[in-house]
Amino acid sequence: MSLFREHGSLAPLLGALCVFATMTIWLDAAYGERCFQASILILTAHAVVRRKLARPTLVIAALGAIALWGPLQLAMSWSVYQYETWVAALRWTTFLAVFFLAFEAFQESDLRRSALTALALFGAVLAALSTLQAYSSHGNYFWLFESGQPDVFGPFQSRNNYASFIELTLPLVLWEGLGRGQRRSVWLALAGMMAASVIASGSRAGSALVLAEIPAVLVVAWLRRQLPGRQLATVGAIVLAAVAVWIGVTGWETLERKLGAADPFVNRREMLQSATAMVHDRPWTGFGLGSFPTVYPAYAVFDIGFFVNHAHNDWAEWASEGGLPFLLLLAGLATVSTVPAIRSGWGLGLIAVYAHAFVDYPMQRTGLAIWVFVIGAALAAETMARAHKTRTAGRDA
Repeated sequence: MSLFREHGSLAPLLGALCVFATMTIWLDAAYGERCFQASILILTAHAVVRRKLARPTLVIAALGAIALWGPLQLAMSWSVYQYETWVAALRWTTFLAVFFLAFEAFQESDLRRSALTALALFGAVLAALSTLQAYSSHGNYFWLFESGQPDVFGPFQSRNNYASFIELTLPLVLWEGLGRGQRRSVWLALAGMMAASVIASGSRAGSALVLAEIPAVLVVAWLRRQLPGRQLATVGAIVLAAVAVWIGVTGWETLERKLGAADPFVNRREMLQSATAMVHDRPWTGFGLGSFPTVYPAYAVFDIGFFVNHAHNDWAEWASEGGLPFLLLLAGLATVSTVPAIRSGWGLGLIAVYAHAFVDYPMQRTGLAIWVFVIGAALAAETMARAHKTRTAGRDA
């Protein structure tokens, strides 16, 4: 019997901790993230002590190997900055623990469905709060804490990070809107608001991805015969109308200005060149997880007077820090998640975030990246349940 069915309070506790990590993502100090990590690891230790380990899955195995890569770099003296490699190893261990706990919780289909609905609602509420805050807080987080920016969306330090969070939760909201309940129109209106908020934020990649997610979810729903084609066309029209209405309210001037830039990859191209050079020098070992900001100045090809903390390309940063083996492990993790994400419809946000990671760094923020592993765990649990049902039906035939 699953630990979460025996101790039902642990499932909402996991959700509360993940919400805490997201709502404190804006803190420059590390104590918020450390509190979250300590709580998750204690929760995981409790789970392991009270019952056997979860059924082994390919994703858990891959995450285990990823979490061990940092300690291996330290043991082999490959890291040029041991402290940051320890910090990165702790972060990946936390991601493994989040996946493990969520996977255990989601063995029960009713709990899985309820949790996904709760995450959809959280995404919609945070999108509404973030949009209101952006236009009324004068750049303060939650109207109280200075950000040093003219406007911020919710607790996120970067508009691209905000866009990635919406990319993860928008398909969940759309899927809720495909249900046959009386709240369908409410969910569809919320989906339109969420997409429009990303456009208002000015995130170019985020805007393209959320607009692509809407027809993608509808196509999956049509293939799964979730609704008749005519009803799906109506749903699509409602969502697009909602997007248009909300854009009329929030505007899209920031995005329009960014789209008018002569070179959309300015600075990012040079950072990618530097990261590629780092991979060329240490292709198999990398410089150590978390070491990119330390090593980057030796490979920089331009200087705009700002501290470069990330490569603005997670895939290139992973390769430079962990080498090609680490990159292949992460590519395998993304590949394993792709088919279940497409099959589900509501999990398409995973693909969007992995795509966004080619031009930004959504996976470098714990309060954002954890939702990738929560949704991934839900997909893994659903896939396992479907496989079990198929085997059972085959035996009964």
